[in-house]
Amino acid sequence: MLTLILRGVIMRISSRFVVRSAGLVLGIVVLTAGAMFWSGVHRSSAPVLAAELQPIQLPKPATTGGMPLMQALSARQTTRAFLDKPLPLQTLSDLLWAAFGVNRPRNVHPGLGRTAPSARNTQDIQLDVVLADGVYLYDAEQNVLRPVVAGDLRAAISPAPAAHAAITIVYVAPARDDYAQVDCGFIAQNVYLFASSDGLNAWFYTVHAQDVAAKLGLGADHVVLYAQSVGYPPQ
Repeated sequence: MLTLILRGVIMRISSRFVVRSAGLVLGIVVLTAGAMFWSGVHRSSAPVLAAELQPIQLPKPATTGGMPLMQALSARQTTRAFLDKPLPLQTLSDLLWAAFGVNRPRNVHPGLGRTAPSARNTQDIQLDVVLADGVYLYDAEQNVLRPVVAGDLRAAISPAPAAHAAITIVYVAPARDDYAQVDCGFIAQNVYLFASSDGLNAWFYTVHAQDVAAKLGLGADHVVLYAQSVGYPPQ
């Protein structure tokens, strides 16, 4: 009789422990999934790789000044030569805003008003910004660069002429987006026009998409389209 009672007590304790353990595990899974969602669901290992980097709050973009449009179009060109010199944060902010920044609120349609159009208003092209200290994801709404991968990957991602460019933008899109190529072209042209207006060199080119995706920690649901390097002309 005593043996049966003890067995019952042990089974109750064990079942409660299993339930509590299951609840604890579920809680951890939910928190982990939430963290992955907010850091970018397409990243396979970014939070670990970027642990030593901090987000970069960009200054408010300057939306006045620069060349008149027709002069910027006249000066637009591809130049495959760059000085190994970083851009000031203000210039970096202005460049990314010109590329695909937020230029107005949206009250009728969902999403934000952007400096470049997108088919069906998807706005799902992502700008991975490759700098000398690491790779960052451009958060246009908050005007922040969010860490993705630490370390200088410029030479590993770009061909030799762009290995020391101040910034390389890697254009990333959902694998399911059939219009991403067109949307990417809109953004890249904005970058070219800003570069010509600001006296910077720019080069839009193809990359080994799978190799670059692996370096950026991308999941199978996102693909690399192209890259575009911008920087000072060689002295």
